[in-house]
Amino acid sequence: MTAPPPGAPHGAAPGAAPPTAPGAVPGAVPRVREAGPPDAGRFGPRRTAGVLRPRSVAEVVDLVRAAAGSRTPLHPVSTGRNWGLGSGLPVEDGAAVLDLSGLDAVRETDIRRGWAVVEPGVTQGRLTERLAGTERMLNLTGASRHTSVIGNILERGVGLHRPRAEDLAGLELVLADGARVRTGWWPAPDGPAVVQPHGRGPSLNHLFTQASWAVVTAAVVRLLPRPRAVRVLPVVFPPDALAEAVDTLRAWTAGGSIPATTKIYDPVAARTYGIGGPSGPTGSAGAHLAHIALTGDADTVAARTGVLAARLREASCPLREGPSRAADAEVHAAYAGVHDPHDSLFRRKTAGTCARCLDRVGGLLMFLPVVPFEGAAVAEAAALVGAALADGAARPGITMNVLDADTVDHVVTLRFDPADPVSTAAAHRTLDRLHTTFGARGWPAYRPDVDHPLTGAADPVLHGRLAGALDPHGVFARGRFGPSRSDGGVPYCT
Repeated sequence: MTAPPPGAPHGAAPGAAPPTAPGAVPGAVPRVREAGPPDAGRFGPRRTAGVLRPRSVAEVVDLVRAAAGSRTPLHPVSTGRNWGLGSGLPVEDGAAVLDLSGLDAVRETDIRRGWAVVEPGVTQGRLTERLAGTERMLNLTGASRHTSVIGNILERGVGLHRPRAEDLAGLELVLADGARVRTGWWPAPDGPAVVQPHGRGPSLNHLFTQASWAVVTAAVVRLLPRPRAVRVLPVVFPPDALAEAVDTLRAWTAGGSIPATTKIYDPVAARTYGIGGPSGPTGSAGAHLAHIALTGDADTVAARTGVLAARLREASCPLREGPSRAADAEVHAAYAGVHDPHDSLFRRKTAGTCARCLDRVGGLLMFLPVVPFEGAAVAEAAALVGAALADGAARPGITMNVLDADTVDHVVTLRFDPADPVSTAAAHRTLDRLHTTFGARGWPAYRPDVDHPLTGAADPVLHGRLAGALDPHGVFARGRFGPSRSDGGVPYCT
């Protein structure tokens, strides 16, 4: 890691909000204990030391040093829209939430080489709009345009074209002692012309993904070439053909007929795309839907589409081509990296609830395990989800994201009425059961929530040494991905 070159930090915009919680002195950490920010999951209440809102990297450095002096751990968030997993809530009581949404500059872009330097407050919509009309695009996710690019990368989320971790080239960090450092590849006049995320020597970028050892104040994000043609082919199959259909999709993926980007939606999740339900096409009620995305030159996409269409017509194929409405213009636009100023696709998934309202009025929990890309395993996972449903819980939607020819992650979406205590409690009981049953099967959530953080590290000795070296005095609140201080981690200074 090398220190960034000196230079003036990005300053606050005219009329910007104060850098700290109301009534606090800039650079100081408030001691008042407040209820944590709202979250769509309605997790257990947390008492926080307030919310800090820096507007520059220099202010982040001051706040980190102040937190060390006041013995108040910081919980950094990008925009706090980690819906279903706790949004902006810390795991443990006593932390001050460090809201980085005010650091929202797109510092630099390079269309030819395919990268952008962005701060935590830069959203999918902001960067996509910036890239409109160019030969590059952002690897979008299916979430709102108001979600943070960096936040999802640090969570190792899944984009429409590849896992978001593959988009990361470099990180700018503020360490527990206030030092500013960089990892990975960064553009420089005398630096390497080719983007090399792993660089030379030890590769440190992913030491800070799914971690709580520093504040990330910027990242180099890799951009994808914008495809000349996009065809999202919708295919459907009945629930009793789940295992056979998944094995077919796996064989096509392993053989290179389709890319490892297929999304599979169970009958509940498929309703978002007009499959099943009162408005669904005749005969499609209860069907699974898969989106097979083909991108590239027009003639290549057309040829691959023709090959798949012929396979889908074979009597032995468990899959059938679905109606065109199941992969409409909004779906194609997302795969093409086109800016969606109205958040249309996201609003379809939330019954019209806007991103800025979801934490306040929504009821949403998420469970995200990784499962083998095998028909029998996927069918078993569906059965485990069904068996975990508590009395009074609504049946969840399941979206399966193919990661490669061997693995598929599951996004199990539990919805509930936050105004109804019975509905809320049933959803949380279901979530508890999912963590228990999938964990026992060896398929734990790869992105846990604030009520189910990881209780131990894969290698506690190495993890402990790294934590002790990077944050020996507990400046940063323990996150969902590290052992609690009370579970043998480094204790907070008190």
